[in-house]
Amino acid sequence: MFGANYTNGGIVNYRSAGEINSAMGRVYGHMSLAVIVSMFVSYIVGSSPELVAFFFTGVLKWIVIFSPLAAIFGISYVLGNNPSKGVAQLCLHGFAALMGLSFATIFAVFTMGSIVSAFMGAAILFAVMSGYGYFTKKDLTSMGSFMFIGLIAIIIASIVNIFIGSTVMQMVISAIAIIIFLGLTAYDTQRIREMVSVDTSPAVEVSGALSLYMDFINLFINLLQLFGDRK
Repeated sequence: MFGANYTNGGIVNYRSAGEINSAMGRVYGHMSLAVIVSMFVSYIVGSSPELVAFFFTGVLKWIVIFSPLAAIFGISYVLGNNPSKGVAQLCLHGFAALMGLSFATIFAVFTMGSIVSAFMGAAILFAVMSGYGYFTKKDLTSMGSFMFIGLIAIIIASIVNIFIGSTVMQMVISAIAIIIFLGLTAYDTQRIREMVSVDTSPAVEVSGALSLYMDFINLFINLLQLFGDRK
């Protein structure tokens, strides 16, 4: 796998195993910091009734809820154009802050014990599936494609349920979403490991961190929705 391989008449230089491990360490570092940013913003806003009332009342509520969905396309475009390390990190952590704002109501709705339990559960599940994706020799491309189709279906169903407000439908969506994001965690880890083995740009590491961040946050939110105790 490592060294120089010839593909279509050109040479592809692979990083050494140590360099790949270091690059993946930076990916996980960026992702962890983004998670911390989200949880900090979410806690600050969610713990203040005044801020919750301001951000989640009227038209602003819908802007806050849907802005991350719109922002992800802009951030993906920026990261796809190989920006500097500083710009890439700013995009990642700015998006993490926006995500934290969008789910800030969890601190007003769920007990702190439930939030901590869901976070720890998500961390354990993420670590297991990311470890599987990192070390498995099996190609997970077909699984990733299947999970991506499921993700689109979940997003559509979630948007519909915002207006319907069905508790049963929300539980079903959350259960399926957990399975989908477990699969995506393994797939994304393998994909990112392959990317950093040949691409040395800082942007690819931050882009990888964004993918894993989304997997983790969605695991956390859906575990909380499914098993959390409400105040």
